[in-house]
Amino acid sequence: MKWKINGLSDIGRVRAGNEDSILWDEPLGFVLLADGMGGHEGGEIASRIAVQSTMEHFKKPLENHWRELEWTRNISDNVLKLYAAVSHANQAVYEMAQEHPELEGMGTTLLAAHFHGNRATLAHIGDSRIYLWRNEKLTQLTVDHTLEQQQLKSDEPLPILADNPAMHGILTRALGVDPVVEVDMREVGLADGDLILLCSDGCYDMLPADEMPMTLKQHQNDPEALAQQLIRHANDNGGYDNLSVITIKIQAE
Repeated sequence: MKWKINGLSDIGRVRAGNEDSILWDEPLGFVLLADGMGGHEGGEIASRIAVQSTMEHFKKPLENHWRELEWTRNISDNVLKLYAAVSHANQAVYEMAQEHPELEGMGTTLLAAHFHGNRATLAHIGDSRIYLWRNEKLTQLTVDHTLEQQQLKSDEPLPILADNPAMHGILTRALGVDPVVEVDMREVGLADGDLILLCSDGCYDMLPADEMPMTLKQHQNDPEALAQQLIRHANDNGGYDNLSVITIKIQAE
């Protein structure tokens, strides 16, 4: 397979700064999106370090010690290399916060996708999302790490959510907050014509349920226009947060 990558990040209509960061390397087939938190300066720093550190370490050879761990024996090199790169990024953000008290509590979501052959390896932390558009059907490939999602998976109600709807979107997992972070990893097969979409919550939260698939259908053959239109629609609907989108169009060689 071959791929074409496009991406946009926008401040939105309300925020004073942009705490999102996006980064990609098209020849490598590697894309990253992060949505920072921890105040304007902290969020910007966390998301920027996250994407830069992940990219830097992913481009290096996998360190031998990862293969010496018992739990990595049955994990493919593609998955392990991406996991290791994200782990390095988590440590980089965490150490920056420890060294600078004014940045205490900063963190970020992170999406990473590596396209290779006819597969994609995905890594996910937080509530930014990865979608697959295939045969005019939209499928979410990630599960949000939020209190709301935790409630949906639990047999017991979470009292903290009962009287406070604003708590539903609180993250249960973020990169850089703790020395070690759990990373959701998966691999998916790719087909000719697939379109992969990475986006921050500021984008998908501003799009009604039918607007995203409608926009994808209209612009599925023009991923650059698709990214532009998703940002425009989200801003038209309020733009209450920073908005970031990366589109990856898959085609057979």
